[in-house]
Order: sequence, then structure tokens, then C-alpha cells
Amino acid sequence: MRTDSTRISEIARNAAKQYIEEAYGKEYYENRYYKTKEDSQDAHEAIRPTYVELTPDSIKTSLTNDQYKLYKLIYNRFIASQMSSAVFDTVSIDIDNGEYNFKSNGQKLKFKGFMAVYVEEKEEEEKNDLPELETGEEVEKEKIEPKQSFTEPPPRYTEASLVKTLEENGIGRPSTYSPTITTILERRYIEKEQKQLKPTELGKVVNSLLTTRFKDIINVDFTAEIEKEFDGIAEGKEEWKKVLNTFYKPFEKELKQAQEELEHVKLEEEVSDVKCDKCGRMMVIKYGRYGKFLACPGYPECKNTKPYVETIEEKCPKCGGKIQVRKSKKGRKFYICENNPDNNCDYISWNKPKKETESKE
Repeated sequence: MRTDSTRISEIARNAAKQYIEEAYGKEYYENRYYKTKEDSQDAHEAIRPTYVELTPDSIKTSLTNDQYKLYKLIYNRFIASQMSSAVFDTVSIDIDNGEYNFKSNGQKLKFKGFMAVYVEEKEEEEKNDLPELETGEEVEKEKIEPKQSFTEPPPRYTEASLVKTLEENGIGRPSTYSPTITTILERRYIEKEQKQLKPTELGKVVNSLLTTRFKDIINVDFTAEIEKEFDGIAEGKEEWKKVLNTFYKPFEKELKQAQEELEHVKLEEEVSDVKCDKCGRMMVIKYGRYGKFLACPGYPECKNTKPYVETIEEKCPKCGGKIQVRKSKKGRKFYICENNPDNNCDYISWNKPKKETESKE
């Protein structure tokens, strides 16, 4: 179900109340209503479990591991959203040691509330429990850990944090978040490095050109404002021709001027370790309609091209050959030996082969 609503039905609310009071006690329930955003797609309820009595652990054996984790996340967040707030006692300690003064701040959990069901990993890491101390009490040093702090750049976006930022700025809808990320990946403006989204050289150049030439359009305020105007058109409050004219007439002038003045940007080509078998030059990696391929840099004198084959460091566990990374028709990665099938090695797997840390005698 696709929705960004926080509304739940009264049937679900009553079921959650009954479950919480029976499982945890009446003091753990709080009748909560959450304000829905103005641009929320509120035709559907919030994402929630259909039946509260089907707890994650009670149906775990009927689910795959991934299904269980997803269901547990949805279930626990839903139940927690209808529970009382957690209560903490905040504690501050001053320790005098000669001319030095050490300070520590922490908190002590007094009432778990919703935290009996759901706690964010970040909250677990930030938790700082301090022991019970009396004024004037002497404490003994176990160890002192000197730490020096430096200002660090903000972490790169992940898909989740990018979607969260788009939501906060009122850009897009739940139905557009996934296509947006897919598009900028396919156009090679960004690439995935583990879970982080890293801008490519092409992405940096395009971003620089657009933000320099089209300041009025390439900004958060414009995108959020145009979303509101589109909503106004859909609701019959705005005339679509008027909205388009207001935008396009000044934009058309800027676009023509940019096309005339901007030079074509040439990106440095990535050189491979494969030699051209026709002229001996080192072939470069290029991008075409179907992805990467190898081409001779001597074009048009030499028009030699080859398919680009991605390999990994791990060797074939059967014959020791190179392992190639390929994609199925549905886009799923799989791993195959370079000697399959020509040189009688049949190694092929969905799972990446592991490095051998020890040689067996």
C-alpha cells in the first residue's frame, strides 16, 4: 500500500488499545491522534498490521527472514504509536578533583512507555545511564579516555535519508521518490557506494551548470511551490495555462541563452586495463543505451569496441579463474566463472564467493 498518511481507523485504534492494556497495563496506553500533512495522500490509512493479535513472533515460522523483519518493524511502530510517552529523570554530575572539574550529563529511565516495544538504534547508542550518587560522595577513577573532536562533513545521503529530506522539504510524493532515485542512478549522476549515494563527475558538472544558469528553478523553494500549484490545478483553483505561461516564458529565454553560451563539457574517460587488439591502445570505458562498453580511444581511425565485463577480486572456488558479475533479465546480479562453459567449469551462483583466508593442505 502506498501512503504517507498517519491516520488510522477507529477499529484499529480500539484493537491497539485492547492489546496494549492487556499485554502491558492501562498506564501504557495513550489515545493518540497525529496531524496529517497538508499534501499527504490521505485516501489510505497509515501502513499498519491488519490484525493486532498476529504478533510478529506468533507467525515467525510462516515468514521468511526478510518478511519477519519488515512485519516486526511495521507492527512494533504501530503499537508504539498508540502508547504512552517514556519518562526520564535527567541527571547532571559535577566531580571536583583538585583544580579540575569533570561534568557528565545523563538520564535515568523512570517509565518505559512506548520504549517497551520500540526503540530506534540511534536512541540506544545515545543512551547514557549514570549511577546513583550522593552529594559529597567520593568516586574512584577507573580510567580516563582523552578525546579530541573535529568538525566532520555531514554523511552522504542514503536512499532512506534522501527520501526523508524530500519529504521534509515538500518535494514529490510517495509515488515519485523511487523513480527519482532510479532516474539519477540510470543517468549516472550518482552511484551507490555501499549504501551511500555518491555524486559522479558527470553529476557534479551537471549540478554546477544547472545551479549557476537556472538559480530560480534549481532550488528547493521552487520545487515545493510548483507542487502546490499543481495541486491547485488538480483541485480546480488554478488555471493550468496561466501557470505554464508564468513559468515557461522567462524560462524559454534563459534556456536559449544557456544553449548559445554554454560550452560542451568533456569528461575525462575512464581507461581500462584492456588493450585494443587492432591498434594496441588502452581501451576506455564508455556508456551506451545498454550500459558500459569498451571502446578504442583512437576513434574514428579505429572503431573497435568490446563488451565491458565486470570482475571481482575473489577467484572461482572450482578452477581458480576470474569471477564475472552479470545481470539476469530481471536485473538481478549473479556470479559466473570466466571459464563457464567453454573450459568445462560450471561455477555459477547468486551469492558472491568468499575469499579464502587459509590454504588447506
